[in-house]
Amino acid sequence: MMKNFLKYFVIFGILVNLNAQANDNLVGKWKFILKMTHTQVPFIIEFTKNKNIVHATIVNGKERILIDEVTIKDNSVYIPLPNYEVALDLTMQGESAITGDYLRLNKSPVLKTPLYGVKNQPRFEKRSSAAGISLNGRWGIELVDQEGKKTDGVANFTQEGNRFHGSILTPTGDYRYLEGIVWGNNFEGASFDGMYNYTFRGTIEKNVLNAQILSNTLTEVTGKLNLKAKLPDAYKQTMLGELKFIFPNLKGEHVSLNHKKFKGKPVIVVIYGSWCPNCLDEMNYLIPWYKKNNKRGIEVIALAFERSLDEKAAKAQLKKVIDRNKIPYTVLLAGSTAQDKPAEKLKGLKNFISFPTTIFLNKGHQVVKVHAGFNGPSTGEFFETWKTEFNQTVDELLK
Repeated sequence: MMKNFLKYFVIFGILVNLNAQANDNLVGKWKFILKMTHTQVPFIIEFTKNKNIVHATIVNGKERILIDEVTIKDNSVYIPLPNYEVALDLTMQGESAITGDYLRLNKSPVLKTPLYGVKNQPRFEKRSSAAGISLNGRWGIELVDQEGKKTDGVANFTQEGNRFHGSILTPTGDYRYLEGIVWGNNFEGASFDGMYNYTFRGTIEKNVLNAQILSNTLTEVTGKLNLKAKLPDAYKQTMLGELKFIFPNLKGEHVSLNHKKFKGKPVIVVIYGSWCPNCLDEMNYLIPWYKKNNKRGIEVIALAFERSLDEKAAKAQLKKVIDRNKIPYTVLLAGSTAQDKPAEKLKGLKNFISFPTTIFLNKGHQVVKVHAGFNGPSTGEFFETWKTEFNQTVDELLK
């Protein structure tokens, strides 16, 4: 009996040592390459250890995405990305290399995209020539997808030396945090936040920008510097005469605008999805805003249209997001799979083009404004303009 106990104790000690060694090897800065159909997307994860618990941070330009659930067993590393049904399933190959897959967990079967990582490498390789162009400023652009659909947009960049950052804006939302390098007449940037994963490559010749947004799809981009470039009016895209709904919360209670919580109050209704990065950007603004302004007598309702495998998975995903972000306002499950469409669930909704779409209701719950899309913090002045307009609208609703 004692021999068996000692045997198990030794094996347990070996496993603990293996995990501790894997933890130590993982700590540090890693460059990963995601191998997509049309490109390889570089991104950075920094791993730290506190009291033998490993945490990870995705460094996406000016954005920092903290991941506090990193599971390590022997040489296996599993990293569920916060807010999304996405994970990284990795295997350490010695002290300075990792292989594995990016997993889309809301697909059946699970969709896997290969990736690999190397330790202590910069996101972008150094180039031999200095920057010969400037991306600084606002660009009026046209985007053409693989089906030939054309969309007018705006690119907004800041360049310092041979580094640039900014975002690409469209009527349905922005491409979030983009950073990259410039050399000669060329530029290359990338974004990786778990959902918006792509590279942006191109040139500027004779003041004309020609580029491609590359991921599992390919979008052609052309444009010229135009400090007055702007998007179509976001308040004139989607129409709604009257808003009526009744959807369940996560307790199974069916909620409508007739609920006593909303009676006699202006309500901001957001058509939302936890899979949508632009929706999460708006959510991150609304959470502190609601805590500050709810006492003024205004409410917020998020109508969640999830893209999960089924209703059970949708509820679990939504609960994860609500709990993690401590969402203080009402969240209802309006749709549980990609087949559930807002225009089918909300009668009278016309020309729905984007998640999120924000609907402003007055005290009598009449529709005052509908704002399609969202341009978040990566867009700089556009985000600031939206915040100003948002608060002006709320002030009018509260009069």
